[in-house]
Amino acid sequence: MQRVASKSLVRIAASLTLLILLLLAGSELIKGLGPPDQVDFRVYLTAAELVREHKGVQIYSDADTGQNPQMRFATPGSTFQQTAASIGIPQVRLYVYPPTLADLLVPFTFLSLQQASDAWLAFNILAILGAAMLLTWMLYDSVFHVACIGFFIGILCFRANGWAFGQGQISSVLLLLWTAGITCYVKGFKRTSAAAFALATAIKLTPLLVLLPFLVWRESRWVRWFALSLAVICVILCLVNGPQSLLDYTLHVMPPMSAGFISASNVSLPSGLQQLYLGLTGKDFTAENAFIPHAVIFGSKLIAGVIMLLTLIGIYRLGPLRSIMDRAKILALIALLSLYCSPVAWRSAYGIVFLAAFFLWKEAFDRGISTLELLLLVLCTLEFSFFFDTLFLRFTHGVLLSATALLAPASGCLLIFYTLRKMRLSEHPPHSIPIVHSLHPQLHESA
Repeated sequence: MQRVASKSLVRIAASLTLLILLLLAGSELIKGLGPPDQVDFRVYLTAAELVREHKGVQIYSDADTGQNPQMRFATPGSTFQQTAASIGIPQVRLYVYPPTLADLLVPFTFLSLQQASDAWLAFNILAILGAAMLLTWMLYDSVFHVACIGFFIGILCFRANGWAFGQGQISSVLLLLWTAGITCYVKGFKRTSAAAFALATAIKLTPLLVLLPFLVWRESRWVRWFALSLAVICVILCLVNGPQSLLDYTLHVMPPMSAGFISASNVSLPSGLQQLYLGLTGKDFTAENAFIPHAVIFGSKLIAGVIMLLTLIGIYRLGPLRSIMDRAKILALIALLSLYCSPVAWRSAYGIVFLAAFFLWKEAFDRGISTLELLLLVLCTLEFSFFFDTLFLRFTHGVLLSATALLAPASGCLLIFYTLRKMRLSEHPPHSIPIVHSLHPQLHESA
């Protein structure tokens, strides 16, 4: 039997982990002093400007050529590049998200480029504050609690959120929507929960994985509301941009993107496996978008698919969970799964892992945890802020260095499967009484 860690040991481990995360986040803040370039927001703003000019059908005009549009710059003279130049952006990458994000950001196009960038940064900070307030409401039935400050600081401690601020990424908004979906489900507002997850899916398709646990739990009403919300969003997108925009994205943008993108900043499971392949074969794994054989791409996708299937089986074997907080914890693990099993997961997108860390650390304080589990939780939490990646990048080379991108997804896999196994054992504990009786048959006879 594993030794249970004392409450004081859990507090010490949590304090040391938080201190390391603060130091990592602080070092990034010092290195990034100065105005953020927000390169990703400039892409979103250009697409939003096209929508405002009633040219929503052209937001993929340079990204639907059949080549992987990830990290590619718009061709000089193209509609996308000309639109970017008209609002003061000399060079811009291609837009690779569903049309939803471009439509939602149209209000920002009424501001100057600098004003829009400042407003977007403020909006992302407010999104993180909103996520902290929702978690506080979930636990304390009020947003006015001192814990809200702790949750806000805890989210900011993950380096991914600082990178997202600097790049103008959408990650903070997705964290808010995931938190809203989980919190509203816990509080019994299932329609609002379904709508929040539908909007997250319409912005970035990976939250669609949230359907898996709800199908297993036979939450048919929630599933219907999710499908209805997603259908309404699609109808609105067609009315605003025309159906051709959705078809263009589905048929010409998504397929080439599914191959992934080789980059040190892409820490998804498929990309990590592909970078490891390059390292094992002696090829340059540091070159962006290096050539990968189709068999390797297929194999990496297959492994990610198997991981998702095993997770679904693990959730199914748990049976109907009676505790609503256990269900919330499963949803947080699905958020983690949706991140590292996608073809592309930039380091700046890993702020969403805070949800999994939040529920697992909460359980460690509330129910207790073994020393081994505590060590695992500390190591995974540190890696979700890329602590060990930093060490690998500085002190390793060759094949070990090529495995750096696998550290975060491997940590996620380990944490998910270990948590599901622990939950299954707690829901279905082994029966010990019959074994004791078999060792003492004379007790039965005397009775």
